[in-house]
Amino acid sequence: MADTPLYLNNVTGLLDVDSMVQGILQPKLKTLNKLQQDKATLQIKNTAIANLLGAIKSAQSSIDSLNVENLFKNKSVVVGDSSILSASATKDTPNVSLNLTVSQLSQPETRISTQGVESLSSSIKATTFNLKYYTSNTDYQTFTINFGGGNLQNLVDTINQSQDKVTASVFYDGTSYKLMLAEKNAEASTKETQDQDTVIQIEGNFPAVLGGLTTLQEAKNTKIQIGTNTIESPGATVNNLLPGLTVNVKKTGSTSITIKDDYSQVSSELSKVLDNLNSVLSLIKSNTDKGQLFQGNAMLTQVKTQFLNNFKPLIKLGIINVNDEGNFSINTSTLNSLLEKNPDQVKQAIYEFKNNFSKTLTNLNSAFNIFQNRQNLQIELIDKKISSLQEAIAKEESRLRLAFSKIEALLYRNDQLKAKLQSFATPLSESK
Repeated sequence: MADTPLYLNNVTGLLDVDSMVQGILQPKLKTLNKLQQDKATLQIKNTAIANLLGAIKSAQSSIDSLNVENLFKNKSVVVGDSSILSASATKDTPNVSLNLTVSQLSQPETRISTQGVESLSSSIKATTFNLKYYTSNTDYQTFTINFGGGNLQNLVDTINQSQDKVTASVFYDGTSYKLMLAEKNAEASTKETQDQDTVIQIEGNFPAVLGGLTTLQEAKNTKIQIGTNTIESPGATVNNLLPGLTVNVKKTGSTSITIKDDYSQVSSELSKVLDNLNSVLSLIKSNTDKGQLFQGNAMLTQVKTQFLNNFKPLIKLGIINVNDEGNFSINTSTLNSLLEKNPDQVKQAIYEFKNNFSKTLTNLNSAFNIFQNRQNLQIELIDKKISSLQEAIAKEESRLRLAFSKIEALLYRNDQLKAKLQSFATPLSESK
């Protein structure tokens, strides 16, 4: 590698080398500055296009996720007395009105021992017995309880650790401490308590000190009557009272329920789509207004026209409004009126609107990606030109400074020679 030449400028003050070098390099420095400005402008444009692409992708996502068919399949339930029950329906639920009566509420079975112990520290002998839990009138699960002896709380802990259907606890009746067994979840069993036919049963060597079990609270199912029919459910929730109809019972009593089509999602989902489309238009406007980066750019300005054409199916029905700023919004009253009179007409218009925008946004996404890639190529070319020009300027500056340093040295030597001649000439003139 060649050594970089060493030179000093303006040592003598005979030449203003910096000004002279800058003057000679000025045309190239102006070209360099112009290239850097062009690059900065392209980078700003790239940022604007990236933001626009982000808005287009969001709009496309909202369009693609718009499930038009599902918007028109929702059902709502109107309950006459909401203090008695609440209800929800699915697309499979028929549109009907019913009068029904909640005649009985669900409750879990609770049983306690007939005898007890005087103290919580009283000893109970070790024993083994079976706890049977009926999930229906005929089916049951059996759990073997191996109690190793101890106090009443030890027995409670052993029962709870041995199974997950019954909760054991201590019950104090004011005189003695007894064992209490209760269903953990009423919905786990469809069996009801009938006299001695209970959900929770004990077989085997139950601790003699506790006697047997007696029912404190009977197991009951929720019962709903519709006409002469009775529907039962082990819990407060009754599924498929009608196809897709779920009822949550709160108290006994009579009420009416009405199932009807629910088009509320049509407006809310369309609003979400419009918000995303308006975001695209807002970015287009901010970048094409007078004095902005893309003023007069046909590629951007035509987007508004494309959007307007895509909205025509909805605009014809009066569903969509356009304000002075060019933003679109839903005419809710017109939409609701049309949904009541002719929902199929609205559905068809939304399908057409969706298909139009799906194609447009896909094309816009592709077009602006190509546009951005071209700008990236321009930036790369400018970077190469800047790098090449900076290298040429650096070499020329080095050459110029070296040349001016030599000129400065020559001028300095000439001044030195002139001074010597003058000092030599002075004595001669004095001698004359």
